[in-house]
Amino acid sequence: MSGVQKLLRWVETSPAVDKAAGALAELVPAALRRQEVTNLLRKRALGRPVHPAVVVLPMSFYAASAALDLAPGGSSASRALIGAGLATAPAALATELAEYGTLGRAERRTAFVHLAANATATACYLTSFRLRGHGFGLVARVVSAVGLAALATGGALSAHQALIRSPEAVAASGGRLAEEPV
Repeated sequence: MSGVQKLLRWVETSPAVDKAAGALAELVPAALRRQEVTNLLRKRALGRPVHPAVVVLPMSFYAASAALDLAPGGSSASRALIGAGLATAPAALATELAEYGTLGRAERRTAFVHLAANATATACYLTSFRLRGHGFGLVARVVSAVGLAALATGGALSAHQALIRSPEAVAASGGRLAEEPV
C-alpha cells in the first residue's frame, strides 16, 4: 500500500477526524440543512450534483492566477483572478456544506479533510490577495503556491471519495465499499 493510500485509509478510519467531522456537521447552519435548500444546492435541473460544477470557478481562477504569476508583468491580472476566485468561493462552500450534511461517517471524514484543505487554500489566496495589494509580490506568489498545493490536496481527496464511493466501485468490490470503516 502506498503512502497516499495509507493516508487516505487513515482519513477514512480516524476517530480524531470523525470527532472533528461530527463537530462541523453540528455547526452547519440550519438554513443549509433545510430540505428545500439542500435539494436546491445538491442537485440541478439535469439531476447531477451542483458542487462539482460550482467549484470549477474558484479552482479555475486560482489556477489561472498561478499561470500568470509565472509570466512577467502578470501580477495585477493574477490579483484580479484571485479576487474572482474569492468571490466565487462562498458558492462552492455552500454547495459543499449542503452535501456534507447528507454523508455517512466514513464519507464525512474524507469530506471534512477536503473542506479543511479548501479552507486552507482560501485563506492562502485571501492572504495573497491582500499582500499583493500592499506590494509584497514575491511573498504573495509563494502564499498562492501554498494555496494551490492545498487546493490540489482537497481535489485529490474529492476525487478519491467520488471514485471509492461510485456505484461502479461498490459493484466491483462486491459491496464492500458501501460499508463504513470503523
